[in-house]
Amino acid sequence: MLEIFRKNLFINSLLLLPYVLVIRMGTFFSTQKYIVDEASNTYFISHVYSYADTGLLQSIIASLIIFIQTLIVNYIFINQKLSKEATQFAGVFYVLFVSLIEESSGLTPILMANTFMLLALLSALKTYKNINATGSIFNCGFMIAMASLFYVPYFIYTVFGLITLLLLRSFNFQEKVQYIIGIITPYFLIFSIKYWYDIAFFEITFFNTIFFRWPEISREQPIIEYLAIGIILMMVVATIVFYGTLVAKKAIQAKKKIDILYWFILFCIVSYLIFNTKIQEHILSLSIPLSLLIAILASESKNKLFYELLHLMLIIIVFMSQFNLLNF
Repeated sequence: MLEIFRKNLFINSLLLLPYVLVIRMGTFFSTQKYIVDEASNTYFISHVYSYADTGLLQSIIASLIIFIQTLIVNYIFINQKLSKEATQFAGVFYVLFVSLIEESSGLTPILMANTFMLLALLSALKTYKNINATGSIFNCGFMIAMASLFYVPYFIYTVFGLITLLLLRSFNFQEKVQYIIGIITPYFLIFSIKYWYDIAFFEITFFNTIFFRWPEISREQPIIEYLAIGIILMMVVATIVFYGTLVAKKAIQAKKKIDILYWFILFCIVSYLIFNTKIQEHILSLSIPLSLLIAILASESKNKLFYELLHLMLIIIVFMSQFNLLNF
């Protein structure tokens, strides 16, 4: 089935929508309504969920968002020439990674935030050897800030954006100012709205809940959930082990962009250590770099059978998770 998406054809992009719906069909039969907790209760989030207030509606919106994200992931993969082969595997793996864990398969804040992180990554990558990159630099900061409004731990990625731009170009003082203005702009707009409606800028109780706590391991969680988390972490290890294969015979441009994906993974770990967040939700932040890195390996590998089996295994785990087939 994976080979269907090997060719970069317009029809394959359209096929990603039914693919998303099939992979996530369990979320329509057993809908989950995301409940906004105190640790993620920002002004932005509370308003979003006040409109999407039913489980079915949230499932539909989540599937549409994921379809849009797959298109962006594939665009980054193909347009930025991360691989010698132009395939749509990145979008396929992205769908699977964000659907692996049943608890986080609904309309979660990090899922919405991933859209902005993808746009931020795309904007940053566009600055490479771009003399007039003012718009892309501003957009990179703006999109990261927007992502942090949906999912607070993404705020630490403002440093990631700075490092990315430093790796890709001669990042002068004027461009640094443009990047900082991009970060400030969404917060300035939110604070302006709060001021207009006489709403407090900060809630002290909110800041007391967003930072570090020790990871919780509950025996009540089904084993399939920990299996899914384990597989994602194994994928991270595999991409590190096969770093040499990923950058082999690549142009310097592609190597730099692949290195940035590893920085993305590092900041996933850093943000988890700094902020108070569930691993079942936070691990979705790894879906962006992992989908691109695994897609490079799958696109350039001569062992097509292995990746077909990997694809099938991931689908089986998704269905087992969604339909509670290992509920112990």
